[in-house]
Amino acid sequence: MVELQSTEVALHANLKSTRNSDPLLLVARLTHSTWLSAVAGTRLQRAWLVIGQLLVTLALFGCSTHAKRLVQPRNLFYDGQLDASYEQFEKLSKSSKKDRDVVSLDMAMVELLTGRPKEAEIRLRDIRDRFDHLEQKSLTESAVSMWTDDQAKSYAGEDYEKVFIRSFLALASLMQDGSDAEAYSLQINEKQKELADAAAERLGPDFAKKYSPVPLGYYLRGMIREATKHDYDDALRAYRMASELLPGNPAITWDVARAEKGVHSSPDHGVLYVFALVGRGPYKVEVEEQATSDALLIADRIVSAVGPYSVPPTLAPIKLPAIQSSPCLIDGIGVDINGQPIGPTTVVTDILSIAQSTFDVKRKELMARAVARRVIKKATVYAAKDTIGKNDGLTSLAMDAAGVIWEATESAETRCWGLLPREIQVLRVELPRGKHQLQLSPIARGRAVGPKQNSSIEIHDGRDTIALCYFPDSHPIGKTQVSIR
Repeated sequence: MVELQSTEVALHANLKSTRNSDPLLLVARLTHSTWLSAVAGTRLQRAWLVIGQLLVTLALFGCSTHAKRLVQPRNLFYDGQLDASYEQFEKLSKSSKKDRDVVSLDMAMVELLTGRPKEAEIRLRDIRDRFDHLEQKSLTESAVSMWTDDQAKSYAGEDYEKVFIRSFLALASLMQDGSDAEAYSLQINEKQKELADAAAERLGPDFAKKYSPVPLGYYLRGMIREATKHDYDDALRAYRMASELLPGNPAITWDVARAEKGVHSSPDHGVLYVFALVGRGPYKVEVEEQATSDALLIADRIVSAVGPYSVPPTLAPIKLPAIQSSPCLIDGIGVDINGQPIGPTTVVTDILSIAQSTFDVKRKELMARAVARRVIKKATVYAAKDTIGKNDGLTSLAMDAAGVIWEATESAETRCWGLLPREIQVLRVELPRGKHQLQLSPIARGRAVGPKQNSSIEIHDGRDTIALCYFPDSHPIGKTQVSIR
């Protein structure tokens, strides 16, 4: 009891003395204090410590099957069985606390595509706020993750996910009355800049370049301001920003020219916007990679805060998450009105490219943490063996085996928003007021490669009609959703 109280006092003193330190260094020091106190007991206690730690680690590893749990509901989604998919997601959200936020992101996508944009907006707004809150580092979770892996921490979202939550909030609002769509559209690049500034502060200004502005934010801003029929200057500035990010895009070139003239639509006409979610988007998988020199330098800084240890120049491959995406089988969506071809949708934002670019920044830090974690685990085993004594061969062998298993049970953090599309595309067309038949078909190399999806739309004089569809491949998910602003 006296030893336990002494350990607690030491931990609190350590926390107080390093309150203003770098969070990573503080985590390292707290981790160091934890295992030093653990090897301070009797020989029997120390032996059971190793076994206990092994069992805890194996238990944690047994729970780290995020990707497997999400396979069935995501497959149901891509098979077009949206009700069954949603039911499976709902069960997971109640039973798996660690997966709850990424499951909710997928549920929001189902809600958006089944005519429940209000529910999707509420859900996405809650996750946006939670991810923002989780950007404040939890020292306890970070310390635990140095003993296990990054899945021990609450999932705070990848940088690209934080940006696209705001993008889909804007789309969800447009599928209602659009009252908050402009605010959400501004948040898209505000968040991207915030993330860029944070990356520059942590790693240097060169890394901020990975966080290029998102064209969709400017496009939506231009579209919304143009619909007011008097804020054409604002619309023009926004369209020009989008055009600079997407040079050569003919649709945005026409948007710029139209905003310069200050005409939303001809008399007795309205506008149809087709927003197409195209292809299957980014997701995370586990890979093994060699540590880079930059990551080793960062890891050495973390480890040196623990004690007289250093990072070796070479290490066995470590497990890391990587961004992947299924091949895109279609180029875009062909739009027909009343049986007459109008044209294809064009890319306004490449989600996969943005995800890969911003995730590259994080990988160096993830690699450094993985290296530091491995060194700290080895140092823990060596320190425990030294305390027990070199002559205790059986315990030493058991601890070596436990250490190997301890390292082997690490898993990469693969939680992610699994139902994002690969691209967001758009087509704007001016139409006479009245009812029209809208036909959408997937195209590849200029030819239709799947059946047409038919829906009825209504155009109002001087107003915007929004159509939203999702074609992950040659078959659409659900029905085309339509709203009027």
